[in-house]
Amino acid sequence: MFETSLHRHKAFWNRQAVDRPVMGIDIGFWLSQRYPRTVEKIREGLITPDDIPIDAFLKDCDDRYQQHLNQGDYPFVSAPFVAIPWLEAIAGCPIAATRNSVWAEHPVIDLETWRAPESILDSPWATKLLEIMHALVDHSRGRYGVAPTLMRGPSDILSALRGPAQMPIDFVDTPELVVPALEQCARIWEEIARAQLEAIPQSSDGYMAGDAALRTWAPDKVLWLQEDALTLLSPSLYRKYLLPIDDRLSRMFPCIAFHLHGSALWAIDDLVRLPGINVMELNLEAAKCDVEGTFAGWKKIQAHKPVVIWRMYGNDLSSWLERVRREFSPAGVSIQISVADEHEASIVKAMLFANENHNDETL
Repeated sequence: MFETSLHRHKAFWNRQAVDRPVMGIDIGFWLSQRYPRTVEKIREGLITPDDIPIDAFLKDCDDRYQQHLNQGDYPFVSAPFVAIPWLEAIAGCPIAATRNSVWAEHPVIDLETWRAPESILDSPWATKLLEIMHALVDHSRGRYGVAPTLMRGPSDILSALRGPAQMPIDFVDTPELVVPALEQCARIWEEIARAQLEAIPQSSDGYMAGDAALRTWAPDKVLWLQEDALTLLSPSLYRKYLLPIDDRLSRMFPCIAFHLHGSALWAIDDLVRLPGINVMELNLEAAKCDVEGTFAGWKKIQAHKPVVIWRMYGNDLSSWLERVRREFSPAGVSIQISVADEHEASIVKAMLFANENHNDETL
């Protein structure tokens, strides 16, 4: 995959002493910035798997590969069209699209009668996901890595099925229905995860997980796990019903990274204790954000596991970087910045690598 920065990723994984963190830039945040050909061909409104144009998507991936050459320590990695909420779709949610967003509609299914598809991999959305995965592997021809798509967690699937307002009530009013539903959601996650990892070629250089700024290297095949909907639950409900599932899922696979938002800082104490989670990422949220709580969260994660620090480009980036460099040892730290375009990327690159030799091919 890459040569001169591989040692940095290995050191990050092992939280070894280094001269600086692993650093990378991701260009394009909105869907139309990242996959213009693809979104141009997807109709607005409710869509089906047949509406996803694979040829256009592969061309967008090639453009992103070229765009991301020499943008830091991270090699470009692609994944099956991460804008699609694949797992929610497989579970039965209608999927809707506009030019800048794709989302799962909330059918508010009846938990007494809902079941995941008996043969998950034969569902139309799973078939399309794996078709794109195999097409990416064949098309990239080793030029860039291929990773699993965005894998939303069991709580996210359940929240999509029931709606974010109803799901927390279910945990209180009908836990006897929530428990088997969560197990069905976990089965979807597990089977789709295994099928994608099987499609990824073996690599002696290790593996990359993620797309966009959710990236990490790992010595074995790796997935991102997340539970964004845990922010709708109390800590006690999460610990009783979901934490055991996340513990079990994370132990099933060779390597797991966990994505977390700043709206659930309390969950860090639980997640860092799960042995199956190897890496954790915590966003610096662009909206209302507990900045001090987020800094404390990054430090807490770093004390236990490698931490990926992600944020968007902004006018305060220079002072923010100074604070990160001042307050954090670089051991086990990755800094990833998302930017809108190549102009912002050049500004961020100058900040991140001000003291580096810019002839280094990894930059």
